[in-house]
Amino acid sequence: MRHETPATVNVATAPSEFLNAAEVALRLRVSRSTVYNLIASGRLAAHCNGGGKIRPRGLRVPASAVAEYLSGSLVTPTTKAAA
Repeated sequence: MRHETPATVNVATAPSEFLNAAEVALRLRVSRSTVYNLIASGRLAAHCNGGGKIRPRGLRVPASAVAEYLSGSLVTPTTKAAA
């Protein structure tokens, strides 16, 4: 009789990709300080895996949070009414 082991989720290939602050800064074309400010203000969601005295170490931002931030920051041009 053969026992089958249950399938497990491989974290390395999970559907949610996590980025560090430098990678987020590259995608948004801003500085790392701006990324930390976005996280501190609550406008960008992040997970903290460690602590640090000056900057939190081990911050990871889900790629979906970056996409959500970008979609929420779209600006539509306004047209002036012809007089």
